[in-house]
Amino acid sequence: MNHDYFKHIFLYIIPLWIILISGCKNIGEKEIVIISTNDIHGRIEHFPKLATFVERIKTKHPNVILVDAGDRFTGNPYVDHAQEKGLPIISLMNDLGYEIGTLGNHEFDFGQKILRARINNASFPIVCANINSSRSELDSIPPYHVIEKDGINLGFIGLVQTGVDQIPSTNPEHLKNLTFDDYLDKVKDYRSLKQQCDVLIGLTHLGIEADSILATQMPELDIIIGGHSHTLLETPKEINNVMIGQTGLKLQYAGLTILKFKKGKLTERSYQSCLIDTITQVDPYIARKVNSFMEQPEFKEVIGATSLPFKSQESIGNIVTDAMRCSAASDLAFYNQGGIRLSELPLGDITLETILSIEPFGNHIVIHELSLADIKALILNHFNQGDHMIDLYVSPGNYTIIQDQQGKGINVIFKDHHGRPLAEKNTYKVALNNYVSIEYDFPDKGKGLHTDISVVNAMVDFIRTNSPLAPTDKRTYLSSVK
Repeated sequence: MNHDYFKHIFLYIIPLWIILISGCKNIGEKEIVIISTNDIHGRIEHFPKLATFVERIKTKHPNVILVDAGDRFTGNPYVDHAQEKGLPIISLMNDLGYEIGTLGNHEFDFGQKILRARINNASFPIVCANINSSRSELDSIPPYHVIEKDGINLGFIGLVQTGVDQIPSTNPEHLKNLTFDDYLDKVKDYRSLKQQCDVLIGLTHLGIEADSILATQMPELDIIIGGHSHTLLETPKEINNVMIGQTGLKLQYAGLTILKFKKGKLTERSYQSCLIDTITQVDPYIARKVNSFMEQPEFKEVIGATSLPFKSQESIGNIVTDAMRCSAASDLAFYNQGGIRLSELPLGDITLETILSIEPFGNHIVIHELSLADIKALILNHFNQGDHMIDLYVSPGNYTIIQDQQGKGINVIFKDHHGRPLAEKNTYKVALNNYVSIEYDFPDKGKGLHTDISVVNAMVDFIRTNSPLAPTDKRTYLSSVK
């Protein structure tokens, strides 16, 4: 027998056996990476950077899923006032390969017909469990979707925010024949989905506080990928063994969730928000496509100019209310703070693009006949329901909310543009935007006369007539009982 021969075979087999044994340790080990966005608000100019980020992750990880947690629309004129509203961002998301999204409250801002068209345009499903839409123009929305990736099943349950009136924060006129369930009540219907999936994920547009409550009530969830509160979680929040992530707003960050599985069981998970705003080498195809959306000549039309810079949101809100009052020939005009989406105007030209950025919602003017007591109720009811912050900008004159020692608003003192107290008279003709008219609590709520005057067109006419514009004095104040 040739001992040298067997020795040679033995020395060959042993290393091979060691390699095979060590390789067996990785059998059944898999990794899934989720890239997430939320509250993009139309910021298509950041998509070339996002595309570069996605490609960089894909070069390191073979199994990548791209998801969005809502509010893709509202905040950018190139998206909100495109020939087909909202389509630019959906087209870009298709190009990047998104695989799932949920509804945010601002998805309803263009109305149900346009939302349904954009959902149909999307190459990825939109899910939401707490909407009842089968009898509406929107038609049915699936509550969840399961994505299979490398043999791993990932279940995504969609949930959208609702307020005290049990509807999302949008124009109620856009919600005809839609109803919404409380997210905590509805999500419990999907506990059994955990048995069908290797990992269960809440894809939510609820806000960080509601996500935290959801985690305590739904331990079946492994992960919550959230939105709505614009919270930047650079590292995850963990509650009740549920990992929560959110990336702020306007696509400055993208979420990166890494899931590791062994024999189909989730063994490791991690999350971080990754800054993409500083990426310099961008995807050239996506950059060209974004530019094509942004270079439409109608957006560049100069409407007027400023003679001094506007340095506060209230000073811009004064333009809006002045424009509404002039267009409607009303005694007073009010516009809510949340509807003003710019906080500064530089010295120089005001373009249509700028005006559309100030008021991207397409609101129109509604006329109400209100007594002074009714107007005070309009202001105080909302002030006391919220966090005691002034919410309504006014034209003309100014007003002061008087607070008691606990901070509750107890009276409103009005002065006209000459500094004189507003007179007690039977009624005032008051111009409101349609959101305030329907959503705010006051005696004539929802009963005003709807005009065909859009707030944007009112602003265009006002700026053309009064250009150049300078900032006006502060018009809203708080005072405490002494």
